[in-house]
Amino acid sequence: MPIFENVRLALTSLRANKLRALLTMLGIIIGISAVIAIITVGDSLSGSLAQEMSSFGARDVTLSVVQKDDPFASGSFDTLGDSEELDKLLESFEYKEPSASDRISDAMLQEYQKKFADQLQAVAVSENFGNIRVVSGRYKASGQLMGVSPGQQTLDKMKLLAGRFITDADSTSHRAVAVVSDRFVSQYFGSKATPESALGKSFKTDVGNIPLRLYIIGVYEYKAAKGQTITRNLDTNVYIPVGSGFQLLQRDGGYQTVTLQSREDVNNQIFMDRTREFFNSFYSHNPNFNVSVSSLDEVVKSMNKMTQSVKLGISAIAAISLLVGGIGVMNIMMVSVTERTREIGIRMALGAKGRVILFQFIVEAIIICLIGGLIGVLLGVGLGSAGAMLMHYPVKPSLAAALIAVLFSMAIGVFFGYYPAKRAARLDPIEALRYE
Repeated sequence: MPIFENVRLALTSLRANKLRALLTMLGIIIGISAVIAIITVGDSLSGSLAQEMSSFGARDVTLSVVQKDDPFASGSFDTLGDSEELDKLLESFEYKEPSASDRISDAMLQEYQKKFADQLQAVAVSENFGNIRVVSGRYKASGQLMGVSPGQQTLDKMKLLAGRFITDADSTSHRAVAVVSDRFVSQYFGSKATPESALGKSFKTDVGNIPLRLYIIGVYEYKAAKGQTITRNLDTNVYIPVGSGFQLLQRDGGYQTVTLQSREDVNNQIFMDRTREFFNSFYSHNPNFNVSVSSLDEVVKSMNKMTQSVKLGISAIAAISLLVGGIGVMNIMMVSVTERTREIGIRMALGAKGRVILFQFIVEAIIICLIGGLIGVLLGVGLGSAGAMLMHYPVKPSLAAALIAVLFSMAIGVFFGYYPAKRAARLDPIEALRYE
């Protein structure tokens, strides 16, 4: 019998027993909708996380000078299962402050930039010199005094409203110049002051009882971090050349932290491995310190891996309802075969072969599961999208997951519908015609 005739018979049977068909689909609908909803929320979370990390610089690589025996840096916590051993390790650990000779030097960075010039987008060093507070009559402003290199503008995606950013010449010449935010300008010079009007003006402050007079060479657009409420007393960064900071504040040179950014076409993991190898070659004879290399890209991958594990775990639990739904399909199909025994006998008496009867009931089981799967997909996408929107994630329903779910529901129909269909196909025509 043609497949379209089998589909017609199956739909006729479903229309005649709508309530029973709906109850049969219920397990399939619940299972499929739960899986699709979980995958939709999980994919939305992963997409949002990747987008957020990208905005923070997922390709940024951070170099940090760390102690060789530091359990926080070496990852010893991951390998120690005994709490007593861990306590002993923490008790024996003694923090050491890296000296100027232990830090990353300008010579190291210059050599590194020459060797990796074709892979680097930006190199930035920064040093937090502390909080500053400036007062001019009734106006006052405060901020973090940050010593930086020119690459900081690229890493922070800083938009200049007036003037220029710090250059290497500013740092090597130890110029007392600063780049401030438009917020700093309005606080210190008044709300009517413009970024252009602040250029060339100076302000006095002190850090650790060392007086400073800094001249404004640039004004950048201040942007509060996502979720941060802007208040009148919120500090902003005041950027000065890092070399000037070391010289003016009489501090040792060298950097404990350096941020790099690789080019878009560079494999970030290989870039990190080569960077680690390069810098640790300078620390091979250092008994106390080496350089650790980390990236937000690794954090993104770890979070995505964790999200995938959670999705798989919850999906496995939700799949139990699919198993229950499949058993329900088999039981209902057995009932259907019993109720239609006389109909099966008539068809066999008219010449229908066993494989035709087998195919008819398998098609009916597939259609039941297919309809349930489609309803489950629509319901799951709706619930998942609603959940993602409530958590303020971009909605990203997975077409591949929906297709797999529908195909899987059809496979359930074949698997659980085969036994009832086989039983129908093996009925004896004479006994079937006598059945009441």
